[in-house]
Amino acid sequence: MIEEESSNSVGATQNGLAAKFLTLLCLLTAATVTTATATDFKALAEQGYRWVRVNGPYATPNKGDAAKLADAKSASTDVELQDKTHAYFLLPGMLVFVLENDTASGLSRVRASGIVVDLWTETKYLSSQPLKDSYGVTETPDSSGLGHLGSPSPSPSANDSAGTPLAKPLIGPGTNADRSLLDNQLMSPSPSPTAH
Repeated sequence: MIEEESSNSVGATQNGLAAKFLTLLCLLTAATVTTATATDFKALAEQGYRWVRVNGPYATPNKGDAAKLADAKSASTDVELQDKTHAYFLLPGMLVFVLENDTASGLSRVRASGIVVDLWTETKYLSSQPLKDSYGVTETPDSSGLGHLGSPSPSPSANDSAGTPLAKPLIGPGTNADRSLLDNQLMSPSPSPTAH
């Protein structure tokens, strides 16, 4: 019996060491993965991303209206001014991409996720330091929906008819477009090259 007890205690010691080794390996792996996927916020700021500092209707598509909002003493409570300037609400921690800075007026033109027009807001409302949103999360280009924009591209002009969907219909008399693309509701209506 004494031999059995000693062999069991040796086995228990080996199992304990294996458990400790496995725990240490898991902790090391978790630390490596965490640091490998960490976001470089300084690099994002250098690329032109900024985090919003304010909460309120402080952005508008028109640069002149942005100046009116900046000059107003109570833009956050003046509903008539918000309506006239077509103001958009900015939320603390919201990530935007700066397209243009006008240092003379103190305004910046930014692109925000989920908003189809570029907006003008006061530069002082933007931070190059990451800020947490209302959920306690620091937004990144991937998490906010902005993606990695890189260098900004110009917005299409009102006179540019080549990019409008109705300028070149997909199907009409004399076209060889693939009808199955239009019949499939899950496909986007992007035109595909056709032979003429």
